[in-house]
Amino acid sequence: MKNTCKRLLVGAFIFAIALPLLAKPEPTEEQLIANLASPTAKVVFAALQDLEKKFPTSAPAQAKIKTLLTDPRQNIREKAARVLGALHAEVSEADLKSIAALLDASDPKEIMEGLKALRGLKAQSTIPKILPLLQHADNYVKRDACRTLAVIADKSVIPSIEPLRQNPDGKVQKDANDAIFALSAK
Repeated sequence: MKNTCKRLLVGAFIFAIALPLLAKPEPTEEQLIANLASPTAKVVFAALQDLEKKFPTSAPAQAKIKTLLTDPRQNIREKAARVLGALHAEVSEADLKSIAALLDASDPKEIMEGLKALRGLKAQSTIPKILPLLQHADNYVKRDACRTLAVIADKSVIPSIEPLRQNPDGKVQKDANDAIFALSAK
């Protein structure tokens, strides 16, 4: 019994010492920025996530992320926009146009990713592109348009949202009501 306990203790001790040696070191900011240039979408996507979490104030990272707003890969464009929005990054009018280009997509998911990104940015110039989405065929797009307008718009858009209070989908009605409430308080 004593020998078994000693073996377990020795094994646990060796494991505790060896585990940190086996762990992969965390990538540096420079490595993550370099990964943004990878031809492999998974590598770029992971680097975007890590930069958002570990280096949210990195000016070099944000500059490189902005170049990905026009990447030919849809998921990379979407993630780059979402990261910039989540970080409340300072973006130029050209950057906003690139993000707002997501709103022209035929894929509702891509439109919604663009709307979510705009919520974290000073994106009042994109309001004219958002308003038509209140009549989009996809109810999820309508809902995200309401949510985005609630954040970046002012009271003047309330009349555009009002008709959605009569939408057959209760969730659309709720988001319309919530948006109108938020805008009324501005």
